[in-house]
Amino acid sequence: MTAPSPYVEANNVMVQLSRLAHGWSKKRLADEAGVSASHVSRVESGVLPLAGKALLDYAQALQCPPESLCVPFTRSPAEGTHFRANASTAEWKRDRVWARANLIAMRIGRLATRADLNPVLSLPELDPADYAAEHGEITVAQVLRRLWRLAGPIRSMTELLEAAGVFVVAEAFDDPEVDAVTLRAGKYHPHLVYVDAALPPDRMRMTLAHELGHLVMDAMTLVSPVEAERRAMTFAAEFLAPIDDITFGLDRVSVRTVHELDELRMTWGVSVSSFVMRAKERGGLSDYQYRTMFRLLNETGRMYGTRPGVTEDGPSLTKSVLEQLTSAGYTTSEIDEITLLTTTQRATLFGSTSEQSGTRHLTMV
Repeated sequence: MTAPSPYVEANNVMVQLSRLAHGWSKKRLADEAGVSASHVSRVESGVLPLAGKALLDYAQALQCPPESLCVPFTRSPAEGTHFRANASTAEWKRDRVWARANLIAMRIGRLATRADLNPVLSLPELDPADYAAEHGEITVAQVLRRLWRLAGPIRSMTELLEAAGVFVVAEAFDDPEVDAVTLRAGKYHPHLVYVDAALPPDRMRMTLAHELGHLVMDAMTLVSPVEAERRAMTFAAEFLAPIDDITFGLDRVSVRTVHELDELRMTWGVSVSSFVMRAKERGGLSDYQYRTMFRLLNETGRMYGTRPGVTEDGPSLTKSVLEQLTSAGYTTSEIDEITLLTTTQRATLFGSTSEQSGTRHLTMV
């Protein structure tokens, strides 16, 4: 690691994000960098400039190039961030995933400025209140399916999101309490859904549909976080498996015909628990039958773990951008400088660019 230019100063936002992405406290960073905790606080608040030897010390402690602490970037605001996580998840764990998502968004944004992204699908902003006083999100899901000309089961949620210009990055999280975080597009990056790669395929599909609901609906109205989550979940269930298409199957669900749930799951790529909840909502199951069904699902191993029959394609849009940059004549060292990652780090995060990329939704500038 070479010493940075003495005229380069760190972006305090990047220092804070890099620290949080490690899951470190300010004291931990101070110990690693050989400074005081108050020094870290003043740097992150923007009161104290960070440059020269001190910048190098921070970069070495955070195991990143000094340049990565200096890039222009503004973290995603709270109103532009959507978490899919357990309510009891510790704040520092949320911060770690959120910071990691911001750092990835920064890198994707630096790539995207060198490409002309032409999404195949438009990503509308729809207000559920325009369709119904209650449960308008169901109609929003139906409208979006018609807009995107979707009929029947969706083959790949990842493919759909990327076709709409939403970058998807899947990485195994350190914290299983968090499924995903979505960053709405801003000055420095496009839409990003950062999702736990360890999720079972049916849960992955539901999570991606849930985040799509946030992107489509949450820019239009201000609602409480609890209501936003409920709305996104209802949207996701309808978007993945429209009630008009699954009504016949739901009406056949009972403790004696649990195999009907397996068939619905394999056809629509949605968890059996989701179908049981929708059957209850339709009045097809009493409270007692509902509890009995969930007990049966637990006893038969249908609730948790990976079960065969559902697949979900991996992300390919970022790989596609990288391949196009290479085709346009960018050298490996130039791509290293753009992404602030080594070839190995890029392959780990975005997938090897030597693989055939199935997404072609952009042209170069």
